[in-house]
Amino acid sequence: MSTQPHIVIVGAGILGLSTALAVSEHLKIAHDITIIAEHGPHNQSMNANMTNFPQYTSPWAGAHFRPFPSKNPQEYAEMKLTRLTLKKFKQFAVEYPESSIKFVEGVEYLEAPDEHYKKVGEGYSDGMDNFSRIHDKPGYMGFKYDTWVVNSPLYLHFLYRKLISEYHVKFLNAKLTSLSQVNDYITGNPVIINCSGMGLRYNGGFDPNCFPIRGQTLLINPPKGCSYLNQTITYQHADGNWTFVIPRPSNGGIILGGTKQVGDSFTGIRQEDTDALLKRGEKYFPELMRTTRDNKKFFDILRVNVGLRPARQSGLNISIEHQEANVVINNYGAGGMGYELSYGSGLMVYEKLTEVLSRTFKL
Repeated sequence: MSTQPHIVIVGAGILGLSTALAVSEHLKIAHDITIIAEHGPHNQSMNANMTNFPQYTSPWAGAHFRPFPSKNPQEYAEMKLTRLTLKKFKQFAVEYPESSIKFVEGVEYLEAPDEHYKKVGEGYSDGMDNFSRIHDKPGYMGFKYDTWVVNSPLYLHFLYRKLISEYHVKFLNAKLTSLSQVNDYITGNPVIINCSGMGLRYNGGFDPNCFPIRGQTLLINPPKGCSYLNQTITYQHADGNWTFVIPRPSNGGIILGGTKQVGDSFTGIRQEDTDALLKRGEKYFPELMRTTRDNKKFFDILRVNVGLRPARQSGLNISIEHQEANVVINNYGAGGMGYELSYGSGLMVYEKLTEVLSRTFKL
């Protein structure tokens, strides 16, 4: 290795950018960070509308924090990471309003709650301000708490600008087919942090435990004074469907969702999904509809969003691999929890990075 470590992050989605920020903020020795990715806010062709690229999941995300009770040790470990992100977002909301992070009331209604919800299981209310049970919806179990929402495209650009200007992180626009290709761009056996979503492997291919979860949502232009601008509300229906509204701060509209289609990799728009969302939206969120001059109700759809959440069978993978010339630290497989896990998982990567660097550099 050189006299100072060179760290290469593969992937410029929410995990890649957040990991770069966590490492930049905490690593005390001199270092270089380069992010290599095909898609991201560094790609000038994407800046006009990043949501035109469904394979780049982060910009289309509704992006809110909806806690849930932990059913196993992996979920409990991930819960702790979401609370680290929550703490950071509280800071950002106050110090950096341009981040677009906003704290609002979170409400959820469960038509067929499992035992973990019924007993407010471990990991559900932990660290959540103003968490309480509500009883205003017959046939549903309800909860409310304070939570955050964010305008995801704005937040990605906020992170990008912060990394460039404050921490001098470099970006390379390239599509890698293996992690080993990092060595074609960066000499000196850099430490590789793998934030590639579906788990790009060192010698090519992707983690076989990863799979897509297709999401289709509608971005709605709400009527003036809509109450959902200060609430995010989620219904979990007994038939397995989810219906939710998530405001995007800074005049970003309101997300009406959504679908969670496991294993589905279709990136086009399905009209039947749109129709189903509109039907449920009309039933559960009528205040989101505008009214024509002849008193007809309608949803003012700004855009239909489609993206593939990069999930993994056993959850988020944060592990260290020793691969030929490089050490690889993984951080991928967040599924629909990318924003919730983002800064917390970045801190965990930082801890593993210090383990790796302590063998060569004085930390």
